Amino acid sequence: MSPPENEMTRKLMEELESSQNGSFELLEENGKAVIKIFNPTGKGRPVHPTDLMNRIRSMKIVPEKTVSIERLIKNTSEGRTPEGEAHIIGEWPKLIIRKNAVAEVQVDAEQMTAQLFIEPPEGGGKPPTVEGLQQLLKDHGVIKGVMADVLAGLGTKPVYNRLITVAKGKAPIAGENGYIRPLFETFNKPRIDKKAQKVDFKDVNLIRSAKAGEVIAEKVDPTLGEAGYAVSGRIMPAEPGTIAEFQLGANVEISPDGKQLISKIEGRPVLESNGKIRVDEVVYLKNIDYSTGNVDFPGSVIVEQSVADGFRLNASGSIILQSSVGVCEITAGKDVILSAGFMGRGEGKITSGGDVYARFVEQGTVVAKGSIFISEASLHSRLTAGGAVVVKGGRGDITGGEVSAGKYVQCNKLGGAGETKTVVVVGVDPEIRTVIDEIVAAIREKEITLEKIRVSLNRLNDAMKKRQLDAKEAETREKLVMALRKYKALVDSDQRQLETAQNSYSAHDRAFVLVEAQLYPNVEVNFGKGMLYRSPLRTAAGRQVIHVGEDRLVSVSPTLPRHMQAMLEEAK
Repeated sequence: MSPPENEMTRKLMEELESSQNGSFELLEENGKAVIKIFNPTGKGRPVHPTDLMNRIRSMKIVPEKTVSIERLIKNTSEGRTPEGEAHIIGEWPKLIIRKNAVAEVQVDAEQMTAQLFIEPPEGGGKPPTVEGLQQLLKDHGVIKGVMADVLAGLGTKPVYNRLITVAKGKAPIAGENGYIRPLFETFNKPRIDKKAQKVDFKDVNLIRSAKAGEVIAEKVDPTLGEAGYAVSGRIMPAEPGTIAEFQLGANVEISPDGKQLISKIEGRPVLESNGKIRVDEVVYLKNIDYSTGNVDFPGSVIVEQSVADGFRLNASGSIILQSSVGVCEITAGKDVILSAGFMGRGEGKITSGGDVYARFVEQGTVVAKGSIFISEASLHSRLTAGGAVVVKGGRGDITGGEVSAGKYVQCNKLGGAGETKTVVVVGVDPEIRTVIDEIVAAIREKEITLEKIRVSLNRLNDAMKKRQLDAKEAETREKLVMALRKYKALVDSDQRQLETAQNSYSAHDRAFVLVEAQLYPNVEVNFGKGMLYRSPLRTAAGRQVIHVGEDRLVSVSPTLPRHMQAMLEEAK
């Protein structure tokens, strides 16, 4: 080394030795964190407490409470503690292990879903990657229905410590069952104009004719369905639909290939509620009067003009009446359609095995196994239906008389402005009501006979006060006294039976009466078993629903309870 260079080195060393900063060592000895502090030399800067504390924190060392870093530095700098002496300040932290994220795959027993559970990385470990998750699924046999977008999301923004669905199988879709498709109109109700809320009886269109040999229905084959798959790739076969079979009614036959149903006669094709298809003979009559006599026909009947008072029309199918009828007896095995109305004058009666449709009913008796639909009004009439009684579309009034419905009653106005007595029985089997009606009729008949007996007996008693009755009169009087006792006992017995019958039945739990606009005074609604509602003394306006609540008490509310809504929907 040349002299100049030696001089430079010497000066540098002197400078370093004269200005060395204070320092410290932080190390582990026997599981303890140990610190050694060294003083500065010359112009060097001593150890600053902040620098030492930052180093201690970065190493995640927690000093013991008795340790004061500032005091250790001060004691060392002032010579009270030798520099470089080891001072225990606390426990040395355990070594932090780097751990990558760990994912687990869970597949359900049916192999229809696969889920991932990801544990987060530790100590600066790596998060999951899309490629790694894809490979993990393959390793566990998940090869079908993998949700690529979900996996991509987990790769960019992992979700830890939660089960995440990442693959879904597809359940097989069963084939649709075959069915029988009628090739004729099966809608057996008049069209309802929703804007005007009126029933269009001109558009009844119930009588559709079929010629002999005409195809009136066809068989639609079932479908095979669509196979599904599990997340493992296993194919899951679909259950094919079942084959439909024709249900044969009267006057039909199956085609040789078994695919079609053919009418054997010219008549009206009908689809019954049980699925049977039949063809009814149809007769068109201008009038029913002395020119025809009473009519009893094994099919459907259309009367173009009128049914004269006092005549009877009976048909096993439907009856269509295109004009009003009065004091007559109409009986149909199926529907009865009155394009006009029914003015029974207290004696006329219509009986239907299906539904009854009319524009109005006045002082008439209508009995339907199904439902009764009236567009204008029912006035002082007796309506009995196994289903619903709906008087709605035009005026929609039920005024006077008695209405009995197995399901519900719906109208715009119930009762009359003149407080006309109106009785409604709802939610009760019409057969029970028939029994009650029969008892009432029997009581009425016996009371008429009883009154005749009283009148005759009073005449003989008056005569006996004036003179002595002859032998024949005395014998007659004795017979009348015995008859009086007998009929009184019979009436009393019938009254007890009536009371028992009236108090024994209870209404269906979804039965109700729906009044859309006005409920007048003097209206009774009977739900059976003493559950009787009487309308208020003043007319109540607005929508009102009368029904039996869950507490089995009759209540009135402005809205139809949800569990009763289905009943209303079924009739639409």
